[in-house]
Amino acid sequence: MDSHDLIEEKKSNAGGWMVIFADLLALLLTFFVLMFSMSSVQVSKWQAMVTSLSENLNPERANIQDEDWNKIDEALVFEETALSLVYLKNIFEEKLSRDPILTRSTVTVLDDRLSISLPADLIFELGQAQLEPDARAAMLELGAALSSIDNEIIVVGHSDLEPISGRFYPTNWELSLVRAISIAQLIKSGGYMGDVEAYGNGSSRFKFLDETIPLDERYHLARRVDVIVLQKKKD
Repeated sequence: MDSHDLIEEKKSNAGGWMVIFADLLALLLTFFVLMFSMSSVQVSKWQAMVTSLSENLNPERANIQDEDWNKIDEALVFEETALSLVYLKNIFEEKLSRDPILTRSTVTVLDDRLSISLPADLIFELGQAQLEPDARAAMLELGAALSSIDNEIIVVGHSDLEPISGRFYPTNWELSLVRAISIAQLIKSGGYMGDVEAYGNGSSRFKFLDETIPLDERYHLARRVDVIVLQKKKD
């Protein structure tokens, strides 16, 4: 046998160990399968172990504290918004300009609401909450205009600092509240289908008026009823 034949024989025997190793792996696999088939594994414990391993071995797992769930719940709760307040401002300014009483109203867009300020001197007698026939018709017209929107509406009455002298209402607060209720009822009678909440602020908001305005003009601005259109939809 020459040297060339010896080299070829060594090459042919070099891979023999791989066959033996493969046989050993096959025997080990068979052994573990047999052991597993003879054992009883509880599914609940197996799932608990898998969950524990997946949480602790995952480096990208986020640590969520219990108190964070409150924030998540709050984020998931949202109020469905209705029509744009800027759009409504343009619409109501155009509609109110057609009525001789409502045309003197002021339409203002605030952060989350649209305020239609109705001068009380135009729709109520001094110290009274009953509306004149023309004012009543104007409020019904306003209710008809509001009936076409889905926004929530509240009505707030205001007064000046002058103490009331009438026998029907002991204070300006009662007068402002009854006036707000009267306007709210007429808005609903005009066709608005949602609930309308009414509030009376009396003279409590007088201090927020611009002090650079002459006092008599501030008194005039204070005597009003605000019809407030909120950004959110009515219930």
